[in-house]
Amino acid sequence: MTVLFVVLVVVMIGLIGLAAVGRLGELPAAEPDLRPDRWDGHPAFDVVLRGYRMDEVDAVVATLQREVADLKAELAARQDA
Repeated sequence: MTVLFVVLVVVMIGLIGLAAVGRLGELPAAEPDLRPDRWDGHPAFDVVLRGYRMDEVDAVVATLQREVADLKAELAARQDA
């Protein structure tokens, strides 16, 4: 009877371990969070091993480039008028 309980415990631990590493079914892929948190109006990027997360930095730089282009176009339109 004791051997049966030991085998059941070992099987349960194995199943829990397999579930923990995703071998019993894959989890859906997580979407990257490209919106950095804002702190006092300034972006606060996640810090990783070698600096900041580049996907967050790239997203903010692209947004700023669009804003600058829009402002330049608006300024040129006002100067022409």
